[in-house]
Amino acid sequence: MRGWFGAIALIIAVFLLIQLVGNRQQKRIAVALRARRPNLTREEFVALLADATDTGAAEFLWEELLPYWKPNLTPHPDDDFLKDLLIDDEEPEDWLKRYCDRFGHDWRSWPPWAAEQPTTVRNFARWLTNGRPARTTA
Repeated sequence: MRGWFGAIALIIAVFLLIQLVGNRQQKRIAVALRARRPNLTREEFVALLADATDTGAAEFLWEELLPYWKPNLTPHPDDDFLKDLLIDDEEPEDWLKRYCDRFGHDWRSWPPWAAEQPTTVRNFARWLTNGRPARTTA
């Protein structure tokens, strides 16, 4: 019984240590990003993405990305979400799926992300826009 208790206590301690280190790293990242670019409002974010996508897609990205930047930051079009933040490299596929669900597209027909393309929010917005099927008129 003592062995199990010790093992469980060790697992909990390791988990708490990982959380502590992760939180400290997130704070350092937030400080670095805040030092090099402004913290935008939703309206500013949408306006800065006007060259890359439409308002609906920009608003979708704001809603989708904001939880990854909180509590100290807001998304910025020039942030590289894989290099600047602790975001899993498979997470953008989930964003694409949710985008397609919201706007009625098939994510499986999306062109692949160009590996040489920096993973900035602006480039992701362009990729969403350029990957949409062309609308046909009857």
